[in-house]
Amino acid sequence: MKFTKYSIENRLYEMKSKRARIWHRFTGIIKTVILFCFVASLFLGVSFSYGMFKGILDSAPDIQKIHVGPTAYATKIYDKKGNLMSTLVTEGSNRERVTYEELPKDLINAFVAIEDERFWSHNGIDFRSIMRAVKGVVSDDSSAGGGSTITQQLLKNNVFGGGLHEGKFEKYVRKFQEQYLALELEDQPGLEKKQIKKSILTEYLNTINLGANTLGVKVAARRYFNKEVSNLSLSESTVIAAITKNPSGLNPITHPDKNAARRKQVLKNMLKQGYIDETRYNEALADPVYERIQNVNLSTSGEDKPYSYYTDELTEQVVDAFMERLNYSKEDATKLLYSGGLTIYANQDPDLQAIVDKEINDPENYDTAKYSITWRYTLQHKDGSIVNFSEKDIAKYLKEGKGISFNGLYNSKDQANKRIDEFKAKVTIDTDRILGETIDYVLEPQASFVLMDPHSGEVLALTGGRGEKKQSKTLNRASNVLRQPGSTFKVISSFAPAIDLYGATLASTYYDSEYTVGKKTFKNWYSGGYLGFQSIRDGIVYSLNIVAVRCLMETVKPERGYQYAESLGITSLVKDDENAALALGGLTRGVSNLELTQAYGVIANGGKLQKAKFFSKIIDQNGKVLIDTTEDEATQVMKESTAYLLTDAMRESMESKRAFASDVRVSSTSTRAHFDGMSQAGKSGTTSNNRDIWFVGFTPYYLAGVWGGCDENQVLKDAGSGEYNGGTGFHKDIWRKIMAKIHEGKADIGFEKPDSIVEEKVCRKSGLLPTSGCYNDYRGSAVITELFARGTVPTEKCDYHTSWGAMLVPENLRDLDTDDHYYRYQPEETEEEGGDEEENLSNGRVIISEQGPGIKKGPSN
Repeated sequence: MKFTKYSIENRLYEMKSKRARIWHRFTGIIKTVILFCFVASLFLGVSFSYGMFKGILDSAPDIQKIHVGPTAYATKIYDKKGNLMSTLVTEGSNRERVTYEELPKDLINAFVAIEDERFWSHNGIDFRSIMRAVKGVVSDDSSAGGGSTITQQLLKNNVFGGGLHEGKFEKYVRKFQEQYLALELEDQPGLEKKQIKKSILTEYLNTINLGANTLGVKVAARRYFNKEVSNLSLSESTVIAAITKNPSGLNPITHPDKNAARRKQVLKNMLKQGYIDETRYNEALADPVYERIQNVNLSTSGEDKPYSYYTDELTEQVVDAFMERLNYSKEDATKLLYSGGLTIYANQDPDLQAIVDKEINDPENYDTAKYSITWRYTLQHKDGSIVNFSEKDIAKYLKEGKGISFNGLYNSKDQANKRIDEFKAKVTIDTDRILGETIDYVLEPQASFVLMDPHSGEVLALTGGRGEKKQSKTLNRASNVLRQPGSTFKVISSFAPAIDLYGATLASTYYDSEYTVGKKTFKNWYSGGYLGFQSIRDGIVYSLNIVAVRCLMETVKPERGYQYAESLGITSLVKDDENAALALGGLTRGVSNLELTQAYGVIANGGKLQKAKFFSKIIDQNGKVLIDTTEDEATQVMKESTAYLLTDAMRESMESKRAFASDVRVSSTSTRAHFDGMSQAGKSGTTSNNRDIWFVGFTPYYLAGVWGGCDENQVLKDAGSGEYNGGTGFHKDIWRKIMAKIHEGKADIGFEKPDSIVEEKVCRKSGLLPTSGCYNDYRGSAVITELFARGTVPTEKCDYHTSWGAMLVPENLRDLDTDDHYYRYQPEETEEEGGDEEENLSNGRVIISEQGPGIKKGPSN
């Protein structure tokens, strides 16, 4: 086929046309695809954006379920007379709730003027403020201000945790949610806008940080001006409003110049917005307000005092009550106490507390003053190693390095300082770097005191030590320190259960002589012999060790004595305490003054246990009563008759008495605590080597326990070595002085005798009905009038005396040296009389055992 030029050109043209058509179609398809993709992308972008924003808003907190106001408020404790005792705060809780009605108009206007000038008109967000803030960010103008309204700031602080620790994305999410919730918060159906605004502003002014953990305007008014918020002037109001932008940098105490510059801007805004006129503006600027702030700061700088011993223990009691009564965890209970804005009504009587504090801290009540120290010294050597020293290193140096017998007590602070300097010179070299040194001096001997109303259980006063208390939650010797109770425990673990559970009486007798249980031989606290048969009353009045131990071992048994002590509220016992030493207070851990005093409260309260109460009511910030201890009922843990019998014996122990004996001289142990004009009963206690001294006693009105001793268990008095650290009687002087003062003007109404108590004459040696021989005892009549619970009066007659007054000592006891041996059986007695007595012995009519005679008793209750 022949191709002409025309045909070739034509062919080329046709080919070009075809390509053009194909390209046109392709580009059309591409355009369609691109358009589709754009539309699709736009749709997807809008959908994605919608989904994202919807997700952000859906994840925002439910406005109906959140609390937009602050939740952490200071807890206030008031004493029995309505005085503010303590304010409990933790970080973020030092605030008190204020109502809108308490807020002065100038304070409200100052905050609105500087923080949110259109607050009263916008609906939660202010678009003009937002645009102004955006412009400021773009133009890098920091003075343009922020875009958040007061409503948004409230939500940020109380719903979103202040916006702390946010990344950039999280910040934008929070901002969107914040604005959304602000609109919702101000759109509450059924509420007027004005009312909503007042509520929001009130919560905001309760929330804000106003410097140095001063939260809310109510606390700020007191902190900076020592006045209630309602009494703030215009000038003072603007000082507080000026703080909010930077609570640390604009604090009017630490940065008055910076606060003044900000305050001037607040006043300018108030003038511009019509809240004040030129006259008030100039008057406020001329006010020397910062001088007043500095004066208030100087006068109140000592307000942050440590909590008292009473408050320390009260806080522990409140936490325990929340856990036991309301099923809180310890963490939640503690949080509620320190930041729940509670009102706690304590049982402390400020007048009685003042008397207790005065006597405990009066140097005249102690005839010596020693000091123990707590010392810490830290050195860094040239090679970088660090070494720490304490008071124990000084003690070791004195004993081992210098051969000085040292018990941990110094005669003065100067002596302590000299020893410290001497030791420092020994251990410190020129190349050492001193990293730190602290020292604290503690007066010795120490003391604690607990004062209660035994009928209600209210703890009216408490002190956990003498000397200055420098910190909260320090060593509380009244409640958190366990010491050996000594003879005070004889009543608790031995005599009380014997009478209450086992039919014993005050007249029941035990043989006072050297007494061995296992490998332990018990002796009496006094020297000069033993008294022979002695009653439970005698055991209490003269604090007879052997009588208490025999009573526990032969009548009660250690395991029951242990259980009985626990029933009286003693919680510090352990199983190892189930032994003979329990009768004498020889315990593994010891007891606290508070629990020992509480246990004696059972006796003072007719056998009813009232747990020690440090508060009467706890009320939350909404006025709801959380706990009311006045509704607690006492538990009858001891017979009323037993309580009265023990009371009468302890009453006699405080009177001047001498034991019934010929040569052995033993006197009542509690007379030094006695004061005139009031019925009183009590029991003393002194532990081995005079390390702890106690007295617990009561009147018809009050119950009190005092402890004395040294913190590191040094002896108070040692006749052998001559060591003297306060003696063994100062605690009774303190008890007597305190109780005498608090009873001034009170009538002596006596201890009420129950109808179940009767009287009967008995022989003091056998505890049985007397015979002629009891009257003829050569030491004087052995017949006494004793008290009994009805139904326990003995029915048998004494068979310890001969008819002419001699004592018949059982054969297994005749080799023991006691006062009764002076009157043992005489061979020259008449046949008839002697035969009768011999028959009594041979027939076993005198109750004896391997350990000695058991109790003589009548029928049980």
